[in-house]
Amino acid sequence: METGQNRPEPKDLIPLRLFPEHMSTPNELDGPAPIAGEPAPQNPNKAVPALHGQRTQAQHVQAHPNRTTKVLAVLQVMLLIGALGISSYAMYTVATWPDASESNTASTNELLVRTEGRGADGICLHGGSTVMIGLDLNLNQYLDGDEVTSETNLCHGLPGLTGSDGVSVAESASRIETVDLPLGNSTCPTGGIALMSGLDGNQDGALDEEEITSTDYLCHGSLGQSGTSGSTGLNGAEGVPGAPALVAQRTPLASVCASGLVIDFGLDDGKGDAIALDGIMHRHEVISSLKICNQPLFVGPVDDYNTGMSDGITTGCDQLLWMPDASLLLTAGSNGINGCELWSSDGTPEASTMMIEINPTGDASPGRYAGFTLFVDNGHEVVIFDADDGVNGRQLWRTDGTASGTQQLSGNISTNVDSTVEPVVWNGGVVMLNNLGDLLWTDGSVAMKAVDHPTVYAGMSNEDRLTVGGLESYQASLLYVENGWLWFSAKSQNGVEPYALHHQGGFLAWDLTIGDAAPSSAVDAPGGVVAVADNGQGRQLVRLNHDGSHLWLTALTHSGTGNPTERVAEHLGLHRLGDVIVFDALTSGVDPQLWSHNLTQANTSLLSTTLLAPGDWAGGVVHQGRLWFDCVAPSIAHEVCSSDGTVAGTGPETDMRAGSASALVRGFAATEGNLFVVASGQINGTETGACLWSLSSGASPTLVYDPWPGANNDSSAGMYGSVHASEHHVMFIANDGQTGHEWHAFSHGSLTDEWLIWI
Repeated sequence: METGQNRPEPKDLIPLRLFPEHMSTPNELDGPAPIAGEPAPQNPNKAVPALHGQRTQAQHVQAHPNRTTKVLAVLQVMLLIGALGISSYAMYTVATWPDASESNTASTNELLVRTEGRGADGICLHGGSTVMIGLDLNLNQYLDGDEVTSETNLCHGLPGLTGSDGVSVAESASRIETVDLPLGNSTCPTGGIALMSGLDGNQDGALDEEEITSTDYLCHGSLGQSGTSGSTGLNGAEGVPGAPALVAQRTPLASVCASGLVIDFGLDDGKGDAIALDGIMHRHEVISSLKICNQPLFVGPVDDYNTGMSDGITTGCDQLLWMPDASLLLTAGSNGINGCELWSSDGTPEASTMMIEINPTGDASPGRYAGFTLFVDNGHEVVIFDADDGVNGRQLWRTDGTASGTQQLSGNISTNVDSTVEPVVWNGGVVMLNNLGDLLWTDGSVAMKAVDHPTVYAGMSNEDRLTVGGLESYQASLLYVENGWLWFSAKSQNGVEPYALHHQGGFLAWDLTIGDAAPSSAVDAPGGVVAVADNGQGRQLVRLNHDGSHLWLTALTHSGTGNPTERVAEHLGLHRLGDVIVFDALTSGVDPQLWSHNLTQANTSLLSTTLLAPGDWAGGVVHQGRLWFDCVAPSIAHEVCSSDGTVAGTGPETDMRAGSASALVRGFAATEGNLFVVASGQINGTETGACLWSLSSGASPTLVYDPWPGANNDSSAGMYGSVHASEHHVMFIANDGQTGHEWHAFSHGSLTDEWLIWI
């Protein structure tokens, strides 16, 4: 209400017009008068109209539920007396006032009612309200103090009794538990489940007996009648007899343990290339072994090919292969008399011998271009390699590890090899390039064009045969095997482009760009491969799919020149870590950097701005989810680095030679449980020279084999050849100060619990 004056705001103001038809009478009362400060009850039967267009604020007394009947009676009597008094006074006033027709102002005098709340005092022990009545003599629509003609006090009753405390949710929790009822119980004779519910008052996680409020029973139905018996079924086929268990004792490899024994446990099931049920424990039938050696495992030179300090292993005469079934080591080596020829050994100096002299007049240099490639043909190990016999030039040869089983391949096509592309195993044989640009396939007995292989030719369409026939030459930039597909590069009228040939005749061809795409460095990807190729805007990563489609993945440029990059995956190559492809690319300065491409998120990232020339010397190897490689980093020079394919997970792993001295990383080798590197390091500040170290992420390298012990003695390990890992050894070329550069072996079983060493 707007008062227009500074006066106390009334709690409630009820205007009463001084006309008989609007006067309240006892018969018109709807209930007790309202008490200030309490909610008014709703009367569904009668509404109170506004007086003279003013909004009324009607309040009605609501009895407190806890007040006694006596208090209610007293209040009702008081209200009735008050109402009768008001009514009588109003009727007297109206009777004595002039008629409305006699005065223009008589109708403006109104009877007002004003209420004010009051606190607890001597009159109202628990507080209440004062009801004041009077005429609005000054016509200000407010009942002033001098206008009050009567007052009535309405007091609150006594507070009700306090109820009992409720159950706190925090102090209890509803629970339902079940109990299986066994057969024969009184409630469920056929068994069932008792379902109990209640409150876990003591919060012990279970319903105690006194906490259960209800129990329901879910009973199993009764058993039905037994059906008639069916007829007897036919006897099943006789089962295959299980393979008998075998236990066999054998002498361990001399190149691993010179004195000891191995007990093998397995099944005579013909697993691998073994013969089932022949009573013989073959290598692939072994399930587990107990290995015991009464001396340290072998470590040292495999042989002194060229007696004394002369080198038996040099550049171009540095190939090696371990034949697991034959337990035979094949190497290229020179004794200083017969030139570089093919040697075999069991891995010990005593058993090494020149297997055959292929070139009586010079160096045969076995494996110089094509290396040694092993595959299994009808259960027999076959090794394909290149050699020069001094008469026919460099041709393809095969060996089974014996002199009689070593011979030059024959066929209707030239096997002259002069390619640097690494051969691959595909379709039961080996595929490589000859110096005429032909894609060769051989099983060790005959050589032919890969597209002429019987299974390939039979499954190839006439249209694909025409396309293949139009290829001018095969290139050495790409040769890769993935899921039965042979991926290669070849030149046609469209330039050098990628192709794929399935061993059952499927054929795929791409025309990625105008000119030469020159694909290289492939790695597996879902539904195909990821390779490097030229899209007319530099070398980029491209996805080649089995359905013949392709997708360019990167758009790398050189940040300094703005030109497309021309050097991608040249040293490190492509390596896949889950959905991430990690590779090297020259995108700034003069040294390549480490990059990644996420196949799922389709984004390309620079993994490090400080690691340079990744894989420049030793390439890279994936071990236990990380890529390990050599790199150049600030303050530590040339050291070992690693990456998990993320920026945060990329960085140097070691500082094997403190400060700016380089570790001269020469090569990596990974076994199932260990990772090795050939590099130079320091022990307590003393130079070790090139040695074999064991690596583990987040830990310092461990020196496991020093070919030439002694301060500042350098074995030049890794200067020739590469680092090889087999199931028994890690092998590399080193100088021990007595035999010159020769093959050395380290038995990595000494780092695990594979062997029991009894000394």
